[in-house]
Amino acid sequence: MAAARLTGTVPGVVAVGLAGSWARGTARPDSDVDLVALTDRPERLLGTHDWFAAFGPGAELVRSADFGAIQERRLRLPDGLVVEVGVGSPSWAATDPLDAGTARVVRDGFVALADPAGLLAALVAAVRSS
Repeated sequence: MAAARLTGTVPGVVAVGLAGSWARGTARPDSDVDLVALTDRPERLLGTHDWFAAFGPGAELVRSADFGAIQERRLRLPDGLVVEVGVGSPSWAATDPLDAGTARVVRDGFVALADPAGLLAALVAAVRSS
């Protein structure tokens, strides 16, 4: 999956998770894909578009939004699929204290796609036990 390749091809990306309907297994054909990409250099991802290539040629930015700890980059792929990538620092996955907004994202459906250091696994475990 292209999303998991972010950790191997984009410098600084330390974890990638899938959220929402795709993570819950309830996605419809018109559902967008919601990703969270944690990076030790968020400004690097937010300041350039070259990492869009991880999703294949022709990925186009259609919206940017600021959600506080997460900055969204909404991409449209040539096949029409919309991918929302929430870019944040590893602190988004902090468990002490557990952020209410982060916990809500995880409770709504969340799966770690690439998590070499176990940040997302620890977050999911903390949310489940809260």
